[in-house]
Amino acid sequence: MKKYLLSFAVMMMGAALLTACGDDDTKSAPDPTPELVDVSEGLFIVGSGNTLANINGNLSYINYNIGFAIGNAFQAVNGKSVGKTANYVTIYGSKLYVVVDGEATIWVCDKKTLKVQKQLSTTDLLGATDGKSPRAALGNDGKLYFTCYGASGDGGDGIVAAVDTVNFAKKATYTVGSYPDGIALANGQLYVCNSDYGNGQRPSISKINLASGAVSTLTNQVITNPMMITAIGNDIYYLDYGTFDANWNQTGQGVRKITADDQVTMIMDGTVMGSDGKRVFAANAPYGGTTTYSIYDPATAKVTTWEPENVLSPAVIAADPVTGNIFITSYSPDPDTGAASYKIPTYTNQYDANGKLVKTYYNTATGAVAAVFNTNKAYVQ
Repeated sequence: MKKYLLSFAVMMMGAALLTACGDDDTKSAPDPTPELVDVSEGLFIVGSGNTLANINGNLSYINYNIGFAIGNAFQAVNGKSVGKTANYVTIYGSKLYVVVDGEATIWVCDKKTLKVQKQLSTTDLLGATDGKSPRAALGNDGKLYFTCYGASGDGGDGIVAAVDTVNFAKKATYTVGSYPDGIALANGQLYVCNSDYGNGQRPSISKINLASGAVSTLTNQVITNPMMITAIGNDIYYLDYGTFDANWNQTGQGVRKITADDQVTMIMDGTVMGSDGKRVFAANAPYGGTTTYSIYDPATAKVTTWEPENVLSPAVIAADPVTGNIFITSYSPDPDTGAASYKIPTYTNQYDANGKLVKTYYNTATGAVAAVFNTNKAYVQ
């Protein structure tokens, strides 16, 4: 394991070395005053694995400053897998959190080394019912907020819980809707996607007022199966999976916008969504259909299309908040059939902010479902 630890440490050092080194050691004039700026060092991608193929969840890392990816980085560093059905990854402060639905676990890791600091059991924390199936998380004001299916499977409601990010003591719980999933923060409120597991009976968006603790529910005819959610300014964008028929034909899928006054509008079709905090990116790849790609710019309220190179079947879209580079993680082709395989590692393409292919990284997460950028503050000249 020491070899893997060294390899990951070298990868994590890449950006620091690049920003610290000057171009010339013998400059004739004094160096300018260093400026503290945002830098982007890499991308973590979490995979759910594949339950039918007995493949556990996993976490890979791409350091695009040195142009290298390491698959199963969590296991390489810690000597164990994240467990069954990992579902989400997020960073808050110095910690990286991996949410594992099938194990009722949130792994708390040092984001620089990936070493586990704590295994947080959501059922120990919240009880056997409320703590079932943790799904997504975000950090804010010294707390980690995360969603759990809770009693949804028995016809009840889901849970959002908050824990302190130092001692991981429970700070608050909130009752939300059926099968809560994605979570985002805007306007002093947490917005939670209640997917209802695609049943179409009780889909909604819950809003948690963090000042008062009050929970309200937003329903609308275009809120049918909300799953992923993000904030840009005061507005919320969520990905709705729409509905599926008996043959898995998907309809009504796409990105929706929620304004601060709770107006919900359809923006563009999509089955996968990502954002850099300035724009929203979507891939629409319904089962058996044609795949298209769109970009929504809130500044102009316009949707444009693009055709990214070298994508077989998109699984995750992520956009770097510092550079604007776009990353698309794609399922890899089955070596026998050429069709997208859900049992082998994905590959990830990096595109510049204009959509031009820069590099392809192989052996990234198996069953990729979510990603988060490793950004930091650094002094540069």
